[in-house]
Amino acid sequence: MAKTSTTKAAASNRGTTSSIASIAIATICMMLTAWLIGPRLGHLMSLVQSPSPLPQLNSSSSGVMCEDQSYKTEIISLDPLVIYIRDFFNTKDIDNIIKVGENRFNPSVVHKNGKMVQNPYRTSWSAALPAEDPVVECVLERSRKFLGTILNPSEDEMGVPQLVRYTEGQEYNLHHDWMRIPQAAFDGSPRTFNRVASFFVILQDTCTGGETWFPFIKAISPQPKKGDEGRLWREHEDGGLAFKPVAGNAIFWVNLFPNGTGDTRTVHAGLPVTGGLKTAMNIWPRQYRPNSQ
Repeated sequence: MAKTSTTKAAASNRGTTSSIASIAIATICMMLTAWLIGPRLGHLMSLVQSPSPLPQLNSSSSGVMCEDQSYKTEIISLDPLVIYIRDFFNTKDIDNIIKVGENRFNPSVVHKNGKMVQNPYRTSWSAALPAEDPVVECVLERSRKFLGTILNPSEDEMGVPQLVRYTEGQEYNLHHDWMRIPQAAFDGSPRTFNRVASFFVILQDTCTGGETWFPFIKAISPQPKKGDEGRLWREHEDGGLAFKPVAGNAIFWVNLFPNGTGDTRTVHAGLPVTGGLKTAMNIWPRQYRPNSQ
């Protein structure tokens, strides 16, 4: 009897040791991956499949009182870094943001030869949002916290957020968010900026179609089985991944390499909406560098 108890205890100890070893190996792998990607992205790596803190009141940089949102994250790709964020915005956030932008929509434009022009490959509607609005400021503050040290507080900024709306037949063909020629700083200083990363947050998803397609992104986690109604992304028939629009959820990705050049693998498209309405919010954090010219 004593021998049997000893055997069970030994087996239990081995199981405990195995579990601890598994946790230790997983932790070391995450730390190593964060180190390989770079210190400025280490904070983001710590978010993999983990919830944010529970809601609480906190002050933004200008003193506006904001409520934190509890969300969950999952790393889709390590190189380039792509993170899926569940419940990044709540219903209150969405309703208030849409109210702020509802009367500001105009036909969408694109950057071309240093100018903003309409183009047939982008047929949606867009609305620039006032960053000083308390509602907008709070979601920007949440995004800033998510970024951690990827932005230099004394140099970089969150930029002007944008609403985008797609109705039946509208789309945005393949494009990247970073600019081929960095834009001159608006304050007259000898600096330029580029969009170091992107948040694409879905606000309204009463549509069919309208997936966001990244043709060169490969997932590090298994894909949901075909026909699974709960799947949030799928392997696209032409390669890469296509993300289903789900209100409140967001896709985050890093646009630039450490040297400031754009990562062409982040090219993506807003596939045609085949019916209904899709509204989303673009947040493009700006990273500044000295003007090399």
